[in-house]
Amino acid sequence: MFRKNDSHLQAPLFSSLDELPPKQQKRLEASWAGAFYHAFFSQIDEAPFAVLYAEEDSRPNVPVNVLVGLEVLKAGNGWTDEEMYDAFCYDLQVRYALGYRSLAEGHFELRTVYNFRRRLSQHMQRSGENLIGKVFEDVTDKQLQALSVKTGKLRMDSTQVASNIQNGSRLQLLVEVLQRVHRMLREEEQAEDEELVASYVKSKATHYVYRLRGHYQDHIQQIGVVMAQLVVDLAEGYGAEPTYQMLKRVFEEHFVWTEQEQRPKQGQELSADSLQSPDDWDATYRKKREEGYVGYVSNVTETCDPDNDLQLIVHMQTEANVSDDAALLEEALPQLKERLDVDEMYSDGGYNSAGVDETMRDHGVALHQTAIRGGSPAPERVGLADFSIDTEDKGRPQQFTCPGGQTILAEPGHRPGRFIVRFDAEQCAVCPLREQCTVPSSKHPGKAVLYLDQRQVDVALKRQHLRRMQQSGQNLRSAVEATVRSVKHPFRGKLPVRGKFRMASIMFASALMVNVRRIHADQIRQQGEKQQLLPVSGH
Repeated sequence: MFRKNDSHLQAPLFSSLDELPPKQQKRLEASWAGAFYHAFFSQIDEAPFAVLYAEEDSRPNVPVNVLVGLEVLKAGNGWTDEEMYDAFCYDLQVRYALGYRSLAEGHFELRTVYNFRRRLSQHMQRSGENLIGKVFEDVTDKQLQALSVKTGKLRMDSTQVASNIQNGSRLQLLVEVLQRVHRMLREEEQAEDEELVASYVKSKATHYVYRLRGHYQDHIQQIGVVMAQLVVDLAEGYGAEPTYQMLKRVFEEHFVWTEQEQRPKQGQELSADSLQSPDDWDATYRKKREEGYVGYVSNVTETCDPDNDLQLIVHMQTEANVSDDAALLEEALPQLKERLDVDEMYSDGGYNSAGVDETMRDHGVALHQTAIRGGSPAPERVGLADFSIDTEDKGRPQQFTCPGGQTILAEPGHRPGRFIVRFDAEQCAVCPLREQCTVPSSKHPGKAVLYLDQRQVDVALKRQHLRRMQQSGQNLRSAVEATVRSVKHPFRGKLPVRGKFRMASIMFASALMVNVRRIHADQIRQQGEKQQLLPVSGH
């Protein structure tokens, strides 16, 4: 039965804190634990979690805000479950952060945490709602309002995050799948298939690979024969089983199997979103800057208005790492506009696409990038970014002024989103920039017409803004890289969980802890400023 936890709002008559000297009590309240309690724990709305519990009268649940708080502390400190539980049982600061004022109250078994996570996952599967993500959004909005943090300017960056899976070879993956299929079968069925799979189920997949002799591709080919038969033989009795579905998926991802040919797919034929591990069906493969990554990508958005005393993380996305940065921005922007009324976004060149430009125009948000994806124009050429471009509110060009001084109205092209700019060919012929200009064509010396589309105009305007930003030395985006490191730092390169839901939840939790630490640091700064303003006593 669900019951809200508001007992922490009423101070007990007697508590463990009473045994501390007044000075230590004051230090405890001013520590991170006090900031965690006031800025996060006390702001949690437990009501959305009621769907996880039975409605009939039964034993009340362990407080939801305590369980959520433990998840945040675990992620923010990089604790194991055992370390988290020990801290809850014996660490006075942790208990203070979670609303307890006595070491004797509120205890429960560690399996309660596991059951809570299972309920969260099941709810996500049923409804598509991540309740930890909802806590992140609700609490952050309260913090933004309480601290008067301006949200008109936001910056964004993405990072690769690895899930807790073993990195193995392709052959090892195929053998592991066969072993799990074998374990799925009933004993009599295992005996029937013993001859077919015997060589693959005698030991661990890693041991099988170590003992191999002969050509690697020959062994993969033979596994293809085995998988092809199992896919057919087990379809009727096991078609709805997750393990069978994994077998079918892996077989289709790794083999070409038709009447005409039966062979393993070559490396370049394998999709980046093919199964990387039987333990994590959502993890994908991506190569970035010549380095391969298996897992997910997390996209971090935070405030960046220079007038803010502190900046807070306001949005988190975790997706398969084959997701493009531009697609993540395009997905996030409508919610960011509605929730935070953003009007300027700062990012690197990876967030550049025609879809992003269109979404930005639709929501009245300006995108400032520190780089433009794609090749840079030749420095000796006069390109479109060297023209003065006047646009209407929706970003469509109205007129162009070239570096030579001609100002020409833009005409609509034959198709939507296309434009024609007809310059005076005689003026272009005597222009000192004629040989470097993008307008006159050497193939048509009597013609000075520029044909372009909306995408070219958008890129040119971005290049102009980038030049101005570089000249001013102002780069509001750069600090977001430190934020990304702060969120990932507790995990030392690999998150201790698997699966998209758990990966997303732990990234939400870590971001919440980063915000609490920032709020605490700001409180210390304010206290220091107050002490500096206090009058000095005379002697």
